[in-house]
Amino acid sequence: MNRKVIALFLTLVMVFSLTGTVWAAETQSGASTSAQTEPVPEEEKPEQPAPTAALEIDTEHIYEGMDKAYENGYIPKIQDGAVEIVLPLKSNEPLRNNQLKAALDLGTGETPFVAANYEKLFPLETVVPQNSGEAQQLYLVSFRVSLADHRSNGTYPVTVRLSAYDSAGQPVTMDYTVFVAITDGPSEEPPAPPAISEPEKPTAEPVVFIASSTLEPGAAMAGESFTLKLTLQNSLSTKSVENLLVTVTPENLMVNLRESSNVIPIKRIAAGGSTTLELHFDTDPAIPAEKQKINFHFQYDSNKALGLSSEGSYILDVRQGAELSFDGATLPVKVFQEDTVTTSVNLMNTGKSTLYNCRVDYQVEGLSTGGTTFVGELPAGESKLAPTNLRVSKDQLGEVTGTVTITYEDAFGQEYTKTADLSTSIVEKPAPEPEEEQKKDKKNPLWWLFILLGLAAGGGLGFGIPWFLKDRKQRQEDDLRL
Repeated sequence: MNRKVIALFLTLVMVFSLTGTVWAAETQSGASTSAQTEPVPEEEKPEQPAPTAALEIDTEHIYEGMDKAYENGYIPKIQDGAVEIVLPLKSNEPLRNNQLKAALDLGTGETPFVAANYEKLFPLETVVPQNSGEAQQLYLVSFRVSLADHRSNGTYPVTVRLSAYDSAGQPVTMDYTVFVAITDGPSEEPPAPPAISEPEKPTAEPVVFIASSTLEPGAAMAGESFTLKLTLQNSLSTKSVENLLVTVTPENLMVNLRESSNVIPIKRIAAGGSTTLELHFDTDPAIPAEKQKINFHFQYDSNKALGLSSEGSYILDVRQGAELSFDGATLPVKVFQEDTVTTSVNLMNTGKSTLYNCRVDYQVEGLSTGGTTFVGELPAGESKLAPTNLRVSKDQLGEVTGTVTITYEDAFGQEYTKTADLSTSIVEKPAPEPEEEQKKDKKNPLWWLFILLGLAAGGGLGFGIPWFLKDRKQRQEDDLRL
């Protein structure tokens, strides 16, 4: 009996266990179904932010301080104990205030760079690349980093950290790593023992001088404007010129500098390099035609010394316009064959400078001259007469035309010409009188005087005789009355 009770008890326990398992599974399944049927509230989607500006490198062009474009393997240039890092950047969207902030991270540990805080604001500017004539709008990031005197060869990364805000106020950031290659450091050989210290020997400092010049137009005419372009050269290939101030002083007050100031600043001339200085002038109309001197004073620093200076000058050729007028360039209405005709041209210098090599040439059909009539020098305000004898041809008849040409030069050898048209009529020369009539005229040169006296005497008698007879008759009649 005990065995039956125990078996029944075990059977009940198994039934209850299975029932609890099924109930738990159904409960869990119901809960899952209930959870799936409940609606899930939709989450509100956040507004999409406006696109921010993005910076990209101009990889195609070469700018000042660069030897190659980025696409051709740009490497920062090392010169005069410093490395120049150039990063030309363009933005696809406008930046606030058209400004971009850049800072350098020179790395940690042993580096070849002189530690300093390098941070600048760069404006948006229009720059013409050295390898293209098309101007580019960009942010030209440029840093000049001094190098330590004792530096090791190798390649060192420099990180350029860029930051700005776009027009919507969204921050714009970018980091770009430039690799600087140091090749002028000491070799890996063990250092030589220290030498006995000697005082540092002074080295030459750069001299700024005028290497070449161009005048546009080719001459400075009195009363007109001109442009002077000077090439300023740094005499040394080992030191740069910094903070250059050029003072321009014409010696003659009639030469006027048209710039806003006679002191022109130039930031820098690289070692062994040059720069172009363009100046605009004009002159007073009354300035004499002679050489005028323009003086230049150069004050500057080098990358090793301060307070340097040099001098230069330019000799300006000022020209007055050559002005000449003339009159009397005419011929008689008619001339006779084989005659010699004398004509004169009056030359008048109406300008402010002397005229040189003045001469007159006639070219008239049927009339010949002995050559050019040379007048020579003609001072300002004076006049000279140029007489010329023209021989009339014996074979030419009728109307003839030609020209008279006046040629003269200014003080610089510039030649000028003026011409006038001429015309005349060549007629036959009258035939000479017969030889007998000429002899009679010579034999009785006063025959006409005798004729006049005879006429006068005959007229007197013809008038006096009737008057005498009438007077006599009147006296007789008077006597009879008495």
